[in-house]
Amino acid sequence: MPNRYVANACLGAVLLLTTTSVRAEELVERGSYLVTVGICRSCHTENLSGGRKTAGILSANITPDKETGIGTWTDEQIIEAIRNGKRPDGAPVRPSMGVFWYHDMSDSDIHAIVAYLRTVPPVHTTYQRSPVTAPPPVYRPPVTSNPDVPRSDKLAYGTYIGETIAHCMQCHTPRAPNGQPDLTRLGSGGNKYAAPGGGDAISANLTPGNPDGIASWTDDAIKRAVTTGLRSNGSQLIPVMDFDMYEKFAPADLDALVIFLRSLKPVAPN
Repeated sequence: MPNRYVANACLGAVLLLTTTSVRAEELVERGSYLVTVGICRSCHTENLSGGRKTAGILSANITPDKETGIGTWTDEQIIEAIRNGKRPDGAPVRPSMGVFWYHDMSDSDIHAIVAYLRTVPPVHTTYQRSPVTAPPPVYRPPVTSNPDVPRSDKLAYGTYIGETIAHCMQCHTPRAPNGQPDLTRLGSGGNKYAAPGGGDAISANLTPGNPDGIASWTDDAIKRAVTTGLRSNGSQLIPVMDFDMYEKFAPADLDALVIFLRSLKPVAPN
C-alpha cells in the first residue's frame, strides 16, 4: 500500500509538471502571436533590439539584455511600461509607443507578452537613447488589472483586437489638441506618415462616412487589405501598414476585427 501511494504521488507530480510546462509553452506562444500582430517589431526591429527612429525617437531595446535591454526589469515593471507608460526610473515611455491603447490589455495577454519577451535572445546595443525634447506625454489614468474580453462577444473582442492589440486606431484616428487620439473621430484617419521611397502617406478614413472607403468592400476584401496590402480593386496600398505582421492574424481574430471596423461611427472626410 505505501509503495502504491508513493507511485501515485510521483505520477501526480509528473502530471503537474507536464501540465505546467504545457501552460508555460502556450503562454509564450500566445505572447509571440501578440507581439507579432501587435506590430512590436515594426518599431523595435525584427530581433526586438530597437534603435529604429520613429517620430524622431529611437525605439528601445526590449530584449533581456541586462545592460541595454529589459533584463533587469521585473514582470511588474515591464507591464507598467506597456500599459501605463512608466519606466522603472519613473520616466515616461515616449511616443510613438501605443500606451494609450495598450492601457486596456488584459492581464492574461500582457503576462503572455512578458513571458515571451523573457525567451527572446538578449542583444547588447550601443546606441544612446534619444534626448528628451518634448513635454511628457499625457496618458490615461493608471490601471492595475484588466479582465479578458470574452471571445463570444464578437464586437467587444473585435474592438479589443482592433484598438488594444493591433492598435489600428493609433494611425487611423486623428489627434486631439493634447496629442492623444480624438475618440470622437475614431477611425477617421488623416494622420501623415513618411512613405517608403519618399513622400507622405495619409492614414485612411475607415468609417462608413467615407464614400470611397472600406464600407462598400466585402469582408474578404477588407481582410485581404489588412493582411496583404491590396485594395478591393487589386491596387497596392502604400506599405506604411505592417501587412507582413498582420498576415499572421488568426482567422477568428480577423473576423472579429472586421466586425469592429463595420461598427465605427460614420465620420465625413475632412
